[in-house]
Amino acid sequence: MKKLKIFILASIGLFALNSCETTEMDLIDNPNNLTPDQADINFFMNDIQISFARTVNTFGNLGSETTRINHMAGGGGNYNTAYSDVNFNGVWASAYQRVMKDIRTMNPLAEEIGLTKHIGVGQVIEAYLMLTLVDFFGDVPYSEAWDEFNFDPKLDSGAEIYASVINLLNEAIANFEAESPNLALDFYYNNNYTRWIKLANTLKMKAYIQTRLVDNNAIANFQQIVNSGNYITDNTDNFVFNWATEIFEPDSRHPGYVGAYQSTGTSGYTSTWMMDLMMNDKSIKDPRIRYYFYRQRAALPTNPNQQFELIRCAVEPIPAHYQAIGAVYCYPGYPNSADAEGYWGRDHGNREGLPPDSRLKTARGLYPVGGRFDDNTFQGINNISLGALGAGITPIVLSSTVDFWRAEAALFGGSGNATAHMASGIQKSISYVRGFISRHQTAYNDTFIPDASDDATYIAEASANMNAAASTAAKLDVLAKEFFVSLYGNGVDAYNFYRRTGAPRDVQPHLEASPGRFIRSHYYPASAANNNASITQKPDVTTRVFWDTNPLEGFPQN
Repeated sequence: MKKLKIFILASIGLFALNSCETTEMDLIDNPNNLTPDQADINFFMNDIQISFARTVNTFGNLGSETTRINHMAGGGGNYNTAYSDVNFNGVWASAYQRVMKDIRTMNPLAEEIGLTKHIGVGQVIEAYLMLTLVDFFGDVPYSEAWDEFNFDPKLDSGAEIYASVINLLNEAIANFEAESPNLALDFYYNNNYTRWIKLANTLKMKAYIQTRLVDNNAIANFQQIVNSGNYITDNTDNFVFNWATEIFEPDSRHPGYVGAYQSTGTSGYTSTWMMDLMMNDKSIKDPRIRYYFYRQRAALPTNPNQQFELIRCAVEPIPAHYQAIGAVYCYPGYPNSADAEGYWGRDHGNREGLPPDSRLKTARGLYPVGGRFDDNTFQGINNISLGALGAGITPIVLSSTVDFWRAEAALFGGSGNATAHMASGIQKSISYVRGFISRHQTAYNDTFIPDASDDATYIAEASANMNAAASTAAKLDVLAKEFFVSLYGNGVDAYNFYRRTGAPRDVQPHLEASPGRFIRSHYYPASAANNNASITQKPDVTTRVFWDTNPLEGFPQN
């Protein structure tokens, strides 16, 4: 851990993602970026790995907000204005100008001295980023993106980029298999290239399941990798970035911890829908809920004046479109605030101002941000050093996620039983989350750790729900909710699943009765659209990515 911390500090100071204001596709040297004459290949590699984690974290938050895993405030009360084009300037710049430009600058240096494993790691990282850029924006620059004489690189089609990514991952596997020196510091797999190869194959599985609506061979290609057994199957192979605990600049803690654990309290809101799902969907609470969320208070305010000031929805009538479908509103257990048990967040699309509730509302917990385990202490957060002190993770690809993909594939011609795959995914997720208690560095009451028997009860009920579902659509509804819970910390795959399947259909709707059509892809970043003549800004957010052939109207649930 000490060595990890030292290298994070040495590398993380080379950039600041949130202050990134560069023009995405220009090739003017950024004074914060590494250049060949300023740093050796290992410093390039360190910066690439850390910048990649921050970029994934940003995309993961965006995916989580649209799918109710996290709270989405919604800029203008509808999906079309929920996110402005300027919101994406930083993450676009980080993907292109920070991570992938560093990869492209590093590669010739690595080739010259035979560092094929460095190249392979960069190829896997580039593959994940390009898949994600297509999934969020649609057609994006790729083939001309790093041509120093082309200031207006063309948009490549999403389908072409996906095909290029498959080839890139095959090249990465060959590079991992070649004899060459290891990375000086591998933040992800500690130079275990068997695991890097499994990851590369797993990312191909991700691409195949994602394209099953437009490629008749997608499930067969997915199944071919399953048959090989050479993919992520166990929590020991999880592809995650581990954050450290350094507070002072540069801050090496999980970005979510930095926002949630402040001397002034916690920022942001947790998702009412997610907390209610974990509380009330089964006969027992989800065994992960005390790891995901930390309650600062045992109960919600009951005085009407306090409610009006702090949690206004409690004194306002439930929206008719919520009441009509029995959607959770305001807090779990509404209208009986005692049933909320202190779980205090916000509804999907709630864009009200910020009342003085930073030491009252529910905060993010031990998993994945490295916060505090909920042991019924109900203490307002006023300390920047609690729980795991920020030593959380950014989950990128988990073995549980692969099992949920396999469950989906099984419903459409893949091997195995969908219920069994789902049960396996739930078990892996719960086991992985439970292991985070070892990261907790401040005092906690371990009597509140859920009993191990709860896992079996929870999984049995989820399996029964799946088996009882009478149609494929109904099975996808069950699968989606379990999948989304497991994806807490990175909603990229939830956003994709939601657009691919339309499930879960009984998700909490937008707080506005008429929010417009759901976000099928995001606006291009303002700086890219304004500076690249090849990019024409989208008229709205209903432009579908190439693998999304589902209807525009009423899909998915708003």
